[in-house]
Amino acid sequence: MANALKKLSVHRPTKTSYNKEMFGYYLAGLIDGDGHVSTINHIVIRFNSRDKRDAVMLRTRLGYGKVRDVKNKNACNLVISNSKAVVEIALLIKDKLKHPVKIEQYNSLLAENFGLEKTSTNTRIDFNTPWFAGFFDADGHLKIKITPKNDGPRPEVRLLGQIDQKKDVLLIQVQSYLGGGFLGYRKKDDMYYYSTVSFGVQYNLLKYFDNFSLQYHNSYLRYTILRKAFILVQTKEYLTLPGLAKIKKLKKKLKSMI
Repeated sequence: MANALKKLSVHRPTKTSYNKEMFGYYLAGLIDGDGHVSTINHIVIRFNSRDKRDAVMLRTRLGYGKVRDVKNKNACNLVISNSKAVVEIALLIKDKLKHPVKIEQYNSLLAENFGLEKTSTNTRIDFNTPWFAGFFDADGHLKIKITPKNDGPRPEVRLLGQIDQKKDVLLIQVQSYLGGGFLGYRKKDDMYYYSTVSFGVQYNLLKYFDNFSLQYHNSYLRYTILRKAFILVQTKEYLTLPGLAKIKKLKKKLKSMI
């Protein structure tokens, strides 16, 4: 499998911060992933409690909003209620939202109630922007799996990328862009998910994040850890006992961040 592996540079690009235009794409992806416009015209973005520091940092960048814990949930919300701030953010994400539900919320609530132009109804994702970085920060997961093999002494190393969503409309596009993986549905959670352990798809995923940085602290760290594991695979170092030990150490590091 490693023989045909595309090569990532061993030198990881530095984390980038986005200018106003690119930040608009990132923010739209974040809202498409786990945000909404409420019926009282508040913009709400959900965060896992472990990412509360990122909610605070986003609030600082926006200059508006309050971070509130969600009762009985391992989550918090960044709530933007100030009318001036809502309009500023609406203009920032205009024509960049891709989820049909979020587009409808924008047009039926923000545009109607604040006298704004409606946002585009084009749902085609532009992967030449940071939109997908925001979407993945909201709902993506990166993991390392090591499982025993029946036909050999060395265990199998798998690098997992996964995104969970209530609807599959955007996941279908993600799967097409990345070039593989599995699109499924978990009935018990009423949740669609896109999942991949293909090294070829992982290359495309990591290459994208090389170009468009994840912004959540934990998400970015997980990307750097998974990238190190990928390099161990592409150099075939993972086939050696010291290399496998390195991957196990990276896996342990990832697990400690959950």
